Amino acid sequence: MTKKLIQARKLTVVATCAFLAACGGGGDGDGGGGSEGRYQVITFKYPGGGTLLTAPTTLSGTATSGLPISFRTGTPTTCTVAGDQLTLVAAGECLVIASQPGGVGSDGTKWAAADDSSQLFNVLKHAQVLTFSPPDYVLRTTATSVALSATAESGLPVTFSSDTPAVCSISGSTVQLLAKGSCAVSAKQAGDANYKEATTQRFIAVDPLLVADGFAPGGGRGTKNDLLTKQGGNVMVNPWNSALNAGWEWCDASGGDWCYSTVSSDGSTLDSALHIPDTMFTGGWQYGFNRIDIFAPGLSGFNGSGDTAGGLQVTTEKALGFTLGLNADLHASSKPIVVHLDLGKRNDGCNVRLSTLVWAPQPGLISYAVPLDNFAVTDSCGLAGVTTASLDDDVRKLPNPYDSTGTPVNAAAFKEALDKMAASRASAATLLQSSNIVRTRFWLMDANVDRKTAGIFASDLTIKGAITIQ
Repeated sequence: MTKKLIQARKLTVVATCAFLAACGGGGDGDGGGGSEGRYQVITFKYPGGGTLLTAPTTLSGTATSGLPISFRTGTPTTCTVAGDQLTLVAAGECLVIASQPGGVGSDGTKWAAADDSSQLFNVLKHAQVLTFSPPDYVLRTTATSVALSATAESGLPVTFSSDTPAVCSISGSTVQLLAKGSCAVSAKQAGDANYKEATTQRFIAVDPLLVADGFAPGGGRGTKNDLLTKQGGNVMVNPWNSALNAGWEWCDASGGDWCYSTVSSDGSTLDSALHIPDTMFTGGWQYGFNRIDIFAPGLSGFNGSGDTAGGLQVTTEKALGFTLGLNADLHASSKPIVVHLDLGKRNDGCNVRLSTLVWAPQPGLISYAVPLDNFAVTDSCGLAGVTTASLDDDVRKLPNPYDSTGTPVNAAAFKEALDKMAASRASAATLLQSSNIVRTRFWLMDANVDRKTAGIFASDLTIKGAITIQ
C-alpha cells in the first residue's frame, strides 16, 4: 500500500509540472539539478490531443540555456518516443519526459542540468464512422421484414438493436415490422483496443403518410418554383440574401453561381445552396435565408378561395421523419432549422401554420423523427379558440439540446421551453386531426454565417430520401 501511495504522489507532481509547462532548477546557488553551473528551465509544449492510429507527433521544447533537449517516455506501454517523434500505441495515460543534462552554451556559459519537465495526458481511441442506410419507410402490404446492413470504418462487425420494440424487433440483421409507427434502429460497433465504440440511429417509417420520396430532375440558378417531387407535389427552392441585390425574396439568375439548386441524377437528393463571396458584404443591413417548400402529393399550391382539399390527414401518426443536412460552417455557427406544417384550413386570407425548431447535432446528413407534439400554432389566421405561440419569441428561442460534439446535454431546458408553449401545442394537435397537411417547409432563417471557407459564406440545405409522417 505504501508503494502505491508514493507512486500516486509522484504522478500528481508530474501532472502539476505538465500544467506549469516547465519544472526546472532545484539545485543550490547557481546550480541546477544538483550539478554546477547556471540554473536553466525547460519549456515543454503539450503534445496531447491525438488519438490512436494517427501519425506520430513531433515533440517540441526549449531550454533557457539554448542547449538541445532529449525526450523519453515514462509509459512505454501506451506511448513510445524515438528522437522527437511521439507514437501513441495504446489507450491510457502517456507520460513524456523532457531532459537537458547541462553543458556549455555557445557563448561559453556553463549550465547545470535542468530538472526534468513532464507532460501527462490521456491517449484516446480512434473515433470511427458507421455507414448505415436502412430504407426511409416500408409499407407492410409489400414487406413485413427488412434486411439491415451497416459497415464500420474500422472494418469490425456491427450489431443492431431496436429502440422501439412495440413497432419493430430485430433478430440478427433482420428487422421485423410489427406495427404502424416510427421504427428506431441503432447500429453499434463495440470498438476494440484501437477504435472507440460507435453507435448511430436511423428511423424506418412503417406504413407512413408520404410527403415525398425523391424529386423529379431539375434545378438551376436562383429561386426555383417549378420543381416537383416524384409524387407530383410542387417544390419551391428559395436561397436568398440581400447582398445579392437580386430583389426581395428572389434570387434570380443574376446571382450567378452564388445561389442555385440541384437534384441528384437518381432524384434522391435536393440541394439548395447559397454561396456568397465575402466581397459582396459591403456593410449596411444584411439578411438572408434558405428554405425549401414541399407540397403534398399531387398539390401545386393552396386554394385561394377556401380550404385546400387533398393533402395528408393525420390519424395515429406521431412524428415527421426526414433526412436533412447542413454544411460544416453552418453547423459551427449554431444555425437551427425552422420546420413549418402549413394546413389546408384557411381563414382571413391565410392558411393555418404549425411550427417547431430543429437543431442539428452534427454537420452533414442526419435522420430525424420530430414529434408532431413539438409543433405549436404560430399562425391561427384568426380562428376562434386557437392558442398561438410566437415564431420569433417562442419557437425560435428553443435552446440547442446538443453540445459541440452532438451529445445531448440540454434536453431538460429544451423540454422546459416546449412546455411553455403547451397550450399552442395542444391547439396544433387538434388542428392536425381536423385539417390536413398541404405543405412542409424547411427554413434556415438568417442564413448569414459567422464562418467562411475560402472567402465564401455558404449555407447549404440538403434533403435526401423520403419525407414521411409516421
